[in-house]
Amino acid sequence: MKGRGFMRKALILLIAAFVLTACGEEGVWEEVDRAGAEEEEEFILEYISAWEESLEVQSFSVLEPYYVLNTHGYHTERRQHQQLVSSRSVEALEELHSIYPEENEFGEERVRLEGVFSTTAGGESVEEEQTRYYYLMRKNDEWKIDAIGRENQSE
Repeated sequence: MKGRGFMRKALILLIAAFVLTACGEEGVWEEVDRAGAEEEEEFILEYISAWEESLEVQSFSVLEPYYVLNTHGYHTERRQHQQLVSSRSVEALEELHSIYPEENEFGEERVRLEGVFSTTAGGESVEEEQTRYYYLMRKNDEWKIDAIGRENQSE
């Protein structure tokens, strides 16, 4: 009986370790020079402009053409948008420091953008240095956003 319990616990730990490794590992991201990088950058800058406009008009539908619809990333950004709209906030890229493509050892691609973003609400504006990670994919020969990661520089 004791041997069975031990084996069960060992099996559960092994499965948990596998799941955590497989699902939680992002890998090491490095800047790369890849074909189409300029096109990706233009798409992201166009998206950022549309993001600001969508907050001003308080409508997420402005952004839907930029996303892979009904994905986790789409719903996450929709919630982020809803929170900003409900607080009557507008977020804008004030200063672009850098934008470049990255790849990890698993062949996954993203675009890293570093800059100063401002959030304006009630006539007051707060600026923060942020890094954003745009995970893109090609769909019907167009770029689409699969997910966006955000990181404040003070973190």
